[in-house]
Amino acid sequence: MDLLLTAAMPWPTVLYVVLIDEVMIVTGLVGALVKSSYKWGYFVFGCAALAYIAFVLAWEARKHANVMGRDVGKAFLYCGSLTTFLWILYPVAWGLCEGGNLISPDSEAVFYGILDLLAKPVFGALLIWGHRGIDPARLGLYIHDYSEKDTVVDGSHKREDGANGHTNGHTNGVTNGTAEV
Repeated sequence: MDLLLTAAMPWPTVLYVVLIDEVMIVTGLVGALVKSSYKWGYFVFGCAALAYIAFVLAWEARKHANVMGRDVGKAFLYCGSLTTFLWILYPVAWGLCEGGNLISPDSEAVFYGILDLLAKPVFGALLIWGHRGIDPARLGLYIHDYSEKDTVVDGSHKREDGANGHTNGHTNGVTNGTAEV
């Protein structure tokens, strides 16, 4: 989701890719719990979901990010490449561990631990570093500050000083209680 928001992808695409990501995770989990050879069927479904996510990251989202500017494209390229590479290693780990029982549980824990360390905190730090000079408004996002005096009245934003809406015009797709199309 962080990568797709960085690329300013449309919300329906973001939500669909998150759903496919959940399918990938659940099929990997169920495949790990199944004792029979049917586990490889779940593995194939998980890999198909991963292939779709990698396609979206490598083609659609990358194009969106490059249109948003060189800095956005560069941040997306670094973080997207890291994520895609690491996520491709997860099925390798699954195949060696849960799928084929080729490595010991201790080695499995180390393998997944290193992947998780690189895919979570290292990715997060790289993403924050990449966003250091990017204004969220360029990505179509508006981040409320705790010191703002906006209130919501009847589904529309009203400021205490009497002005309507946000100071920069961004509403994250919601105006007067209805979604923008």
